[in-house]
Amino acid sequence: MEKPVKKHQEIELSISDLAYGGAGLAHIDDFVIFVKNGLPGQRVNARIIKVKSSFAEAKILNIIKQSQEFQESSCIYFDHCGGCAHQHLDYETQIRYLHKQVIDLYSHLGGFGPVDILPPVPSQGIFRYRNKMEFAFSEKRWLIDDFETYKPENFALGLRAPGNYWKAIDLNDCLIAPEETAVVLATVRQFALTNQLAAYNQKNHTGFLRHLVLRKAYNTNQLMINIVTNNDQHAIFQPLVNELSAKLDNLSCVVNTITRGWSGTTVGEKQHTIFGNDHILEMLGALTFKISPASFFQTNTIMAEKLYEIVREYASISKTNTVWDLYCGTGSIALYLARDAKEIIGFEIVKDAVKDALVNASLNNIKNTRFIEGDLDKLFQKNPEILDDLPKPDILIVDPPRGGMHPKLVDVVAQLHPKTIVYVSCNPATQVRDIKMLLEQKHYTIDKIQPVDLFPHTPHIEVVTKLTAA
Repeated sequence: MEKPVKKHQEIELSISDLAYGGAGLAHIDDFVIFVKNGLPGQRVNARIIKVKSSFAEAKILNIIKQSQEFQESSCIYFDHCGGCAHQHLDYETQIRYLHKQVIDLYSHLGGFGPVDILPPVPSQGIFRYRNKMEFAFSEKRWLIDDFETYKPENFALGLRAPGNYWKAIDLNDCLIAPEETAVVLATVRQFALTNQLAAYNQKNHTGFLRHLVLRKAYNTNQLMINIVTNNDQHAIFQPLVNELSAKLDNLSCVVNTITRGWSGTTVGEKQHTIFGNDHILEMLGALTFKISPASFFQTNTIMAEKLYEIVREYASISKTNTVWDLYCGTGSIALYLARDAKEIIGFEIVKDAVKDALVNASLNNIKNTRFIEGDLDKLFQKNPEILDDLPKPDILIVDPPRGGMHPKLVDVVAQLHPKTIVYVSCNPATQVRDIKMLLEQKHYTIDKIQPVDLFPHTPHIEVVTKLTAA
């Protein structure tokens, strides 16, 4: 069947909705076109940049008629950067569309019929909320017309350009990152340029500087800076550390991670602590958590506590219950719930996160948790004795990465058949897919669904779903 549009074609479009993932939604007859940064109510001239069998993607050239929901973005990089998608919508409108998208995913993708999905819990803060931010170095700066032409073209420190993994937009600041970001970016950039330290080329695997990672513990005000490099020259950073520590009173930790792999990971084979500790400490409620450079921790600290209270409510744990926590990270959920349970067993693939979980249990004098290192995609298939040796879960907490659960793990969950499953997800599409697979094997009732906005201005939302065995 011939498509109604062709690549590079310029076309006039009316945008009718906001699609899951953040793009505006337009149609030519029944053919779907996703429009980057498009808003419902806009009439635009656009260029088709990609054509697939059932949809196309387009980029706005100019706006003929503006949406009534449009507002000016606070960020000067918004129209070009891939970090945020919705700064041109007021926050209440963002929440309304996110709610609708979760409803659509459960009803259309899941086929669950009418399910009651509660309105999202809004974020307490919509700027400076992220406690972790990964910036990329690139020897190819993404050029934006006549914008910031004073900057060199062969160096960038910022975020990847949308749809272009090889280039980065050089940022002076990021409004969703910690408030120290502007100082850190400027200081590190100037140090690199002064000392002629080459930015990394992802295509050729050349260059020295790969990533700059900021982590901030909001309740303790401790700041970590992690400089990720392509080889080991950690002594070179001592003057930079001296300058940063003089500018930042709350700098607690500077590390250099070395990773020689071709992937874009910030996790490496070697790590040097060149200032302070090799970790920072954060508080959630009355609990203290150690966070290492490679450890997972919810990116919105204030909202993480609200999220965990919802998990606690949905789990309804008693002192006779054994709880399994899949993808437990540094043990934050497990330890937050431990006071309610007989025992909580956490599973996690990242070795450093498991170490931190054990330290966190000790820091908080929690004795009814244990943590098992392993790849949950393969763990129970390679080590089936675990299912016999461990007490079966009465309640299962699962909080996977964006890709969701492996189908074999869904099979294991069905085999375990806990009475309650609390599925926490930052990707409701894969959450719906996994729940659908599980319900095809065992009869569960979807009791409650509560979205929680941990990521303002982005197309992402956390969703907590409670399943109860029939």
